[in-house]
Amino acid sequence: MESNHKTTAAQRRAVYNYDKEFERVNCRFKIGTKDRIKKAGHSSIAKFIQIAVMEKLEKEENIL
Repeated sequence: MESNHKTTAAQRRAVYNYDKEFERVNCRFKIGTKDRIKKAGHSSIAKFIQIAVMEKLEKEENIL
């Protein structure tokens, strides 16, 4: 039986195991937000959002 997968079963298992360590959160922003993030000098939009959320959480947790 010929496989159509470009990755091996071991590679797929590794990805699934890696993904178990994270939660996926989808959110929507007004059009133009991605461009504003890029213009601010951030190369990774996802990383910018992760840092912004973590900074906000740390600030709020220290207030409580």
